Amino acid sequence: MKRKRDGEKTEPMEDVLLVPPTLTQSTYALLKRCNAVPLTHHLEGRFGSRTYRVNETHIGLPILSKEVLEQQAAKHVELKDFLENKEVSVASRPFYKTHRFKEPPEFDARMHPEREVKREGPTEPTPIVSRSENDDDDDDKKKTPPLFTYAELFAGIGGFGVALEALGGQCLFMSELEDHIRELYCHNLHATNVHGDIYKVKDSEFPDNNLDLVVGGFPCQPFSALGNQDGFDCEKGRGHLFLEIIRLLKKSRPKGFLLENVPGLLTMKETFEAIVEAFDKAGYQVTTEVCTARGLTATQRKRLFLVGIRNDIAKSTKKPFEFPYIPDLKLRAENILDYDELPQEELDILRLPDSTFEQLTGGKRWRPASMAWPNRTLDTMTSHYGNAVGRGESQLVPGCSPHNPRRYSIRECARLMGFPNSYKILPQREHQGDMAYRKENYRMFGNAVCPPLMAILAGAVLASCSSTDAGNADNKAIDWGKRGHDVAVQLAQSCTRGDSVDLPIGCQVVPDS
Repeated sequence: MKRKRDGEKTEPMEDVLLVPPTLTQSTYALLKRCNAVPLTHHLEGRFGSRTYRVNETHIGLPILSKEVLEQQAAKHVELKDFLENKEVSVASRPFYKTHRFKEPPEFDARMHPEREVKREGPTEPTPIVSRSENDDDDDDKKKTPPLFTYAELFAGIGGFGVALEALGGQCLFMSELEDHIRELYCHNLHATNVHGDIYKVKDSEFPDNNLDLVVGGFPCQPFSALGNQDGFDCEKGRGHLFLEIIRLLKKSRPKGFLLENVPGLLTMKETFEAIVEAFDKAGYQVTTEVCTARGLTATQRKRLFLVGIRNDIAKSTKKPFEFPYIPDLKLRAENILDYDELPQEELDILRLPDSTFEQLTGGKRWRPASMAWPNRTLDTMTSHYGNAVGRGESQLVPGCSPHNPRRYSIRECARLMGFPNSYKILPQREHQGDMAYRKENYRMFGNAVCPPLMAILAGAVLASCSSTDAGNADNKAIDWGKRGHDVAVQLAQSCTRGDSVDLPIGCQVVPDS
C-alpha cells in the first residue's frame, strides 16, 4: 500500500492478517514461503510496520495487501487451507509505525562554516547556463564574450566543464584520450581546440597567454588506494601525465589552476613533495585540501584538490588562497533514485537475477542495511560499479516486494555524481550489450568529478585571480565567491528528481523517538 500524497488528510491504512498469538511464528514463515509478506531487502520490509498485538486474542501480521494474499493463496494450497481457519482474518487497520530501524544520525556536511558570508535582503540567484537546454542559443553565446577562459586536461565526460560553463566560462582547449568519452563531452559542452592524446599535442597548440584557468583531474590510479600506489613510477606512464600539466602551465601562463586527485596522493610523501615543487618552479603558489561532495550531492566522495595561483597574482593579494564555505543541502537517496518508477524494460535489465541475488545473500559481506534506502546518503560511486555485485561490492537499490534489488540506472549515476538532468547520455551503440552499455557509463561517471563542488571551488579560485588588471577574470562587478556558491546550489538542485518518488507508506513515517 502506497503512502498518501502531500496534502491528503486521510489516515494511512494497511492490510494485516489477524492470527492467534500461538500461530504467529508459523504463520509468518508460511507467508514468507508464499511471497505474501515483504522481506528485509524490500522497501516495505524495512519501513513497513511490525507484527503487533491487536487485542488479547489476535496478533496483527502486516501483509503486502489483501489482493496479493488472495493471489498467492490461489497458487499455494497450504496458504489457501490456512486462510480457511475461522480464527484467521484480514483487516484494514491504521498504519503502525515501525521501531525496527533508526533514523540515520544527523551529520553536518558543511565545510568551513566559519567562512559563510551572511547576506542581508533578497538577492537574485546567479543564472546558470546549460548547452543541452539551450541548443538554439549557440549563435548568441558566440557573440557574448565569456566571463573567463579555461583549458581542461584529462577532461573525461566534463565534470569541470559542466561547472565552468555554468559559471560563464569558455573552453579554449580540451584533451581526453578515449574517443567515446570525448564524444560524450562534446555532445554536452562547448569546446574548441579539442584533442585526444595529450602527448601528441604540440606546444603551439596550447592557448596563448590570455588563459584564466587550467582544470583537470590528472589520472589518479597511480596514487589511488585501490591501485598499487606506484606514483611517478607507474609502468603505464600515467604518473608522468602530470608533467603535461606543467608543460601547459609554462606555455599558457594561466592565472590559476584547480586540479583533482585522490587523497592517497598525500600518503606518498616524496611524490607529493615533487608535485608541489614542480608547481613552485613553474611559478605558482599551491594550496591543497581534501574536500567531500557530501553537502552538494547524495554521495560522500572525498577528493584532494590542488589550487595554484600565479606568483605575481598571489603576491598582490593580502592573504593566501582559502578553500570556501560549502553548504549542506541534506540530499538523500530519495532525492536521486527512481526506485521502481522506471520503465519496466529498464527494471528488467537492472534487477538482479535470482542466481546472482542468492550468491549475494549467501555471502558474509552483504547486509540489507547497506542498500540505497531513501533516508540515507549513498556510497561513493566508483568506476568499477556493477562489476562485482555478487560479492556485495556494489550498492544496490531496493524495490517493492517481491522483486530483487537492482543496480543503479545510468541517469541515477549521473545524478549521484552531480550531473544535471539536462546532461544528455548517448544511446547504446549497435551490437553493444545491455549491461556492457551500462557498465561503460558506470565507469565514465564513476571517474568523473562532481560539477556542483567544482563550481564552488572554481568560484573561489576566480575570486583570488581577479585581483590583477589583466584578463577576463578581472570583472569587478562579479562576486565570484557568491557566483560559485549560487551556481553550485543550482547545479545540485538540477540533478535531483523533479518530484517525490512514490514510496511504500512507511518510508515517510518518522518513528517515535
